[in-house]
Amino acid sequence: MTTLVTLTGDGTFRVPTPAETLRLELPDDPHLAALMRLRALLGDDLDEQIATRLYLPSALGTDETDHLLPATLALLAETTGDLVSYGWRLGPGIGRAWQHARELRDRLLDAARIALLGYEGPLMTTALGPVTLAGATFLNSGERTLGDPGAVRDLPLLLAEGLIDHLTEVRERVPGARPHLLLREDAVAGVHEGRIPTPSGRRAYPAVPAPEIGALWRSLIVALEDAGLGADSITIGIGADLELLRAARDAGVRRMTLGPRRMPTLEDPRGRALWEGIADAREAGCSFEVVVDPRPGGKLAPELEKLLGIWNQMGYADADAAGCTLLANTGVSHDVHAGRLDPSAQPELSTMLDENALESLLRAAPPWAERVAG
Repeated sequence: MTTLVTLTGDGTFRVPTPAETLRLELPDDPHLAALMRLRALLGDDLDEQIATRLYLPSALGTDETDHLLPATLALLAETTGDLVSYGWRLGPGIGRAWQHARELRDRLLDAARIALLGYEGPLMTTALGPVTLAGATFLNSGERTLGDPGAVRDLPLLLAEGLIDHLTEVRERVPGARPHLLLREDAVAGVHEGRIPTPSGRRAYPAVPAPEIGALWRSLIVALEDAGLGADSITIGIGADLELLRAARDAGVRRMTLGPRRMPTLEDPRGRALWEGIADAREAGCSFEVVVDPRPGGKLAPELEKLLGIWNQMGYADADAAGCTLLANTGVSHDVHAGRLDPSAQPELSTMLDENALESLLRAAPPWAERVAG
């Protein structure tokens, strides 16, 4: 039976509240409680045609170091730094916040051994991609990493080495897991378009051409492939830009995220060119994961209707959208993409997924599957 849709999240999951912990009879440990709830929600396919992709939450929001940026920094090989007044700094010495982020990661892995005992199936790890890391972190001088080309070139290899070690530890704790990697490049549009502000705020860093961004992705993918993680097990967010789409394809990216909310329409010449590029990529074997906001009021249905409407206008049937993945996100990635939120900023707790959001996604899956069944 062909899988019509796969459901997953963006790597965040708000830790259950004390009241929820008591009501659901969960353990007091937040990492163990979160993993048990995620396994209950996404640990089993809904039916033969609706699959799920369980994930290890990279952010639970328990404190200021428990979000996606420090969780990714904790993965970087041979790298130290700290949380300072202007943001997360890469540099000599390891500070308390950086060390705490590493401890949170270790606690999550230890909880996975218990909560995912006997689990067999996909298990996704989420991290920020190298382009977003360059725009979201700072050097000892106070400049963003983006301002140092040498440091930017090092990021993909440092990230790849750390991810390889992390995935090895995941396999040791959950032997039945099939690793998948989601690299969120929430700030790639700002980096590519030259919209990331300097520390003074009076100017922005120069735009980074798409081929240079593609080279960073290529370095990362090659390193991961050499360690045994194939391109079909790596999803990268590429924004909503035709040049970045082409750069990603040239870099060997085969799975990409697509956010209907941020995509231009066919009436816009740039939008038509982008959608035609997406169609070409899909026909060439690339897969797309659709970023949707499933929260009450998140307008999940309109987002999917917009996607199918454009798909239909291009001459494709609803059935041609079968096999895609719906990736739940509360909209924070769109805010960073549009420049409304600095990639270095600590996100609000409300930007993390919770149980209600994932339950809404699960409820949306059957009608979507019926629509694309053909």
